[in-house]
Amino acid sequence: MYFNDKLIYKRWLNYGYSKVFDKMAYGKDTFVSIIEDEYGKIRHRRKIFINGEFCETKEDFWNKYVAEIDSESGKLFGKNLDAFNDAITAEGPGFPGDCIIEIIGTEKLEKVFGKEDFDFIIGLLRDAEFVDLIIEKENIE
Repeated sequence: MYFNDKLIYKRWLNYGYSKVFDKMAYGKDTFVSIIEDEYGKIRHRRKIFINGEFCETKEDFWNKYVAEIDSESGKLFGKNLDAFNDAITAEGPGFPGDCIIEIIGTEKLEKVFGKEDFDFIIGLLRDAEFVDLIIEKENIE
């Protein structure tokens, strides 16, 4: 994808991953997918993109997540694993809604959170019916 004659995003379809070359061109409203469900109803699904390479702390990750969701819901989100569990399983504060979540830089995020906690985050997102999860295949099993 080009923006103002500058390559800002590339997706390799045959490998299943993508790279953002200029993160400043994107905002939470940049990516929206339009899909039709099994009943013929058209739904708009927002895409949430989180690049873990820019996360030095857990707080960095939670701030990137909150920046991508509804602002009112984000204001009440607790920015920890318990709050994230409540948001995903019970539609509490921080609930992302019907969306596609793409996470890259998973190796760094695993170091920031620890393997067990990061696997917990990925597990919650995989199990959520309202989330389509895209992650780097080579790093997460």
